[in-house]
Amino acid sequence: MKINKLEQTFHWLKHYGKWKGISLFFLFLVLNFQTANALDDVNEIILNPNGSLDPIIGYDEVSIEIIVAGYFRFEADALITNKRLAYINVEELFKKLGIYCQPESNGNILRGFIENERIPYSIDANLKQIIIGDKTITSDNGIVKELGATYIEIGVLSEAFNMQMIFNFRSLSIKLQVGFELPFVKQARLEKMRKNVTKLQLNEVETFDTIIGRNYHLFKGGALDWAVNSFQSEDTKPNNRYYLGLGSELFYGEFRVSLNYLEKMKFERRQFYYNWRFIDNDKKYVKQVQVGKIGTQAIAFLGAPLVGVSFNNSPNTVRKAKGTYIISDYTEPNWTVELYINDALVDYTSSDASGFYLFNVPIVYGYTTLTLRFYGPLGEERVEERTQNTPYTFMPKKVLEYNVAGGILENDDGSTFVRSEVNYGVSRFLTIGAGVEYLSSIPEQPFIPFANAAFQPFSEMIVNFKYAHNVSFKGLLNYYFGKSAFLEVEYKNFAKGQEVTLDNMDEVKRVQVSLPFKLNKFRGNTKLSFNQFVYDAFNFSQVDALISTSYKNNSANLSFASNWISEERAFITSTLVLSRRFKNGFILRPSIQYNLSENNTMRLRAEVEKRADKISFSAAYERNIQFGTNNISFSIRYDLPFARASLNSFYNNNQLGVSQNAQGSLAFGAGNGAVNVDYNSAIGKGGILCYPFLDLNENNTKDSNEPRVFVKNAKIVGGRINSIKNDSILRISDLNSFVKYKLTFDDGELDNIGWKFKHNTYQVLVDPNQYKKIEIPILVYGEVTGMVYLKKGENTIGQGRISIQIYDTAGHKVAETLSESDGYYSYLGLKPKDYILRIEKAQLKKLGYRAAPIEQKVTIRPLIKGDFVENLNFVLHSNTEI
Repeated sequence: MKINKLEQTFHWLKHYGKWKGISLFFLFLVLNFQTANALDDVNEIILNPNGSLDPIIGYDEVSIEIIVAGYFRFEADALITNKRLAYINVEELFKKLGIYCQPESNGNILRGFIENERIPYSIDANLKQIIIGDKTITSDNGIVKELGATYIEIGVLSEAFNMQMIFNFRSLSIKLQVGFELPFVKQARLEKMRKNVTKLQLNEVETFDTIIGRNYHLFKGGALDWAVNSFQSEDTKPNNRYYLGLGSELFYGEFRVSLNYLEKMKFERRQFYYNWRFIDNDKKYVKQVQVGKIGTQAIAFLGAPLVGVSFNNSPNTVRKAKGTYIISDYTEPNWTVELYINDALVDYTSSDASGFYLFNVPIVYGYTTLTLRFYGPLGEERVEERTQNTPYTFMPKKVLEYNVAGGILENDDGSTFVRSEVNYGVSRFLTIGAGVEYLSSIPEQPFIPFANAAFQPFSEMIVNFKYAHNVSFKGLLNYYFGKSAFLEVEYKNFAKGQEVTLDNMDEVKRVQVSLPFKLNKFRGNTKLSFNQFVYDAFNFSQVDALISTSYKNNSANLSFASNWISEERAFITSTLVLSRRFKNGFILRPSIQYNLSENNTMRLRAEVEKRADKISFSAAYERNIQFGTNNISFSIRYDLPFARASLNSFYNNNQLGVSQNAQGSLAFGAGNGAVNVDYNSAIGKGGILCYPFLDLNENNTKDSNEPRVFVKNAKIVGGRINSIKNDSILRISDLNSFVKYKLTFDDGELDNIGWKFKHNTYQVLVDPNQYKKIEIPILVYGEVTGMVYLKKGENTIGQGRISIQIYDTAGHKVAETLSESDGYYSYLGLKPKDYILRIEKAQLKKLGYRAAPIEQKVTIRPLIKGDFVENLNFVLHSNTEI
């Protein structure tokens, strides 16, 4: 017969004395409580291996609470078996976690990807199999199809998807921790990153625990970009193009060289690119230098690459002024577009059904470049970069900045070009500038003096003037009215007979109005623009109107375009584009173009697109009624670990064309002989190699007896993080050269509670075309514990809320802790050295106690797992005791 713990206790009471029995009774109560908790804990953390799962005989369908550590909680359907095992509805779980999950074959197969498209997965309920990446897990009893849904036992789910799931049967809850970045966490990270807009507007200055500056080398690093393109069509020979680019650090600066080779063209020097760039924002007179093929703003039409030198005293950091202006363009429909200024993210938006997007660009001080990056709707990070010149130049008050560029054009004449410009901030609202441009190929007017002024009477209005002698005059006004409505007016006047630019008109007049709107869940934008080009003999005018709206997964774009010459009748067309994104990942995009002037349909088009995992494809059919042609196109793209490959085909007017493309990159020096491969460009980028180690002697240098520590993750704005446990190197790639990044480490990422990062935040300036090695010291802290007793007559009891102070040998107080209600105290966080523990004298005096001993001396040793010193006990006696 089985006797429970309470019956055993009464048997013991009969054999022992009163006080011993009472003591043992309470002891058994404590043991009984601890054992019950221990059993509950065991029930929470045991995860059954695949092979040991028994068939499900009976189960209850319940709703359990999923607690995502540090973020949020939600409810999900689960099956609880008669053996207290939990099976989760995996499709519901993944959708609530934001993990892409698409059912197929009547729900028997679930497909998607974890974190990014490079890690696809499939769950087959018929085969009882999970395939994720290159790993396959089969569990006959761990994957079941019940009640029309696929359920997976949490142990199998944890093993397959790098999740830690702790099931508590009593509370019907699961604590969930994942070993990857959840989509909603990634979104929160991007949102936080995008809050740089606010920081820029407030000109906030961040603080860091330590700053890592540039390392200079005569030669170091290496990055390689490559691309192969081939095009074939009927009755023509294949047209092949090859691209190869190399990047490194050379003579303390960034060096790039690349070659574009086209088989059908005679090789010429324009196909060869080389550039050396140096940036040091700490220099006073020259901060940026470029040598080789350089880009520069110019009034004159150059028509050929410029080989020469440019230098200025403008930093490549972002310095925010007040006000904004608008840029707009087209990209892929329904994509996210991010705006960078000098490589710092400042805003983002989404394109509509036709691919139209619009930005309010903040005005910054100095010479700046804009970069746009584009991301797909299902998390694809297909980054394209476009760089644009800013239309305004503002300077801080009483700051003068210059820019000089000059060299030889790669044209037949070898023309000489030089441009120098100076801008000065007269006040916070007014910047003036002047300069001169020289182009030897203009015989009658090689020198072009110019001047400009930017005026901001208030933050909602900007006025800009530019004058080039005997060439042109330009005036531009930007004005915001209401919350986000925008008006832009531009006027250009060209000198008669000027041959400096390609513009042969006399005047250009532009007016643009933008009116964003929001109505409940509907969002949209209305844009109206008027352009007029004035020539000697006639005027050419254009009026364009656009209405773009979106609601949930639907968007629509209706545009009108009209143009006419002088007094002739206007030619007016209208285009309607609709877009619908379905839950299965398909995007359907029909469109129609209509000729309003002649009241007939010009073009019909339908496009379907699907993106999933590493592959995406699109197919389109277009009927051009105006010309009587049919166009069919098909594209498929696949992302390999080391390259992006695509196949494109089209059929038009009985002619078939096919093209194949592949591109990729290699970044050398990724630590421990590793080479980082990717399908995005590596040239002009850099990386960080973090080497965490236990700094036992706190000298910031790894010694032979100090082991490496595996740290799985860190936080950084931008870049890609990859951690490999075998070498304990945290690799961060795809960072922009010459840019300062904030790198943050969390003590919670460490396996031992007694370990802490010496520095939690780093500011790292990325070196060009290479990985920068950073030692990350981790300090080991010791713990002291003991008891505080109160002596009352013959009895000794634990005393709570007594202050124990910890001093170093120099007499400085380094820490303080309080005893708990039972007299127990502990303190974790002492560096290895000698300490003295004392009860606070003021508290003893107030309570009328004295402590024995008066103090406890302790030595914290530099142990790898941290030192633990216990039994540092104090006994309090009343001062009235004799």
